[in-house]
Amino acid sequence: MTNEIWCIAGGENGADRRLADALLRGGSTVAIVGRDVAPFALLVDDYADAIMPVELTATTPQALAELRESIELNLGEVTHFGVLVGELGEGTAEQVAERLLGKLQGAGSHGVARVAERAHRWPADAQLILVREAAAEIEAADQLAENADIEERIRVAAEQSGLPVPAICVRTLEELIRGAAVVAPR
Repeated sequence: MTNEIWCIAGGENGADRRLADALLRGGSTVAIVGRDVAPFALLVDDYADAIMPVELTATTPQALAELRESIELNLGEVTHFGVLVGELGEGTAEQVAERLLGKLQGAGSHGVARVAERAHRWPADAQLILVREAAAEIEAADQLAENADIEERIRVAAEQSGLPVPAICVRTLEELIRGAAVVAPR
């Protein structure tokens, strides 16, 4: 049994459910956030208290604070945030890094004080895992290298911008389902 507590958000075509199922089978505890939590009923039947589907209809600071409080109260402190990036994760390493960094910067577009406020709402040691679909035409080793390139590009751009960006790890959905270790560079 692991002591990892995951919060999963995003996903298309059941990717979030597949990731949650794999994590739960591996012994993790999972909070899965979405606009419709009905697809996760079978996971609740199978894993009982190890999974917490959370319907999120608003992303206001108050709603996100309540979400965190609810997850921590029911499951404990989140150690990993898995964000399924969908189409944002398609393309060359440069294109993907640019889009993902744009999203991260957009989340902090209200100023550094707002970003710092968000950082206070979530545990500082939690890793941000950006989950993308594997490209069918790319070899596994090349996919790993591309993901490492995306991580480095985001890290360098964040340093240059001065924005406080958490430690980010880019993985494919298939890697995580197979049980690949998740260690974000610090």
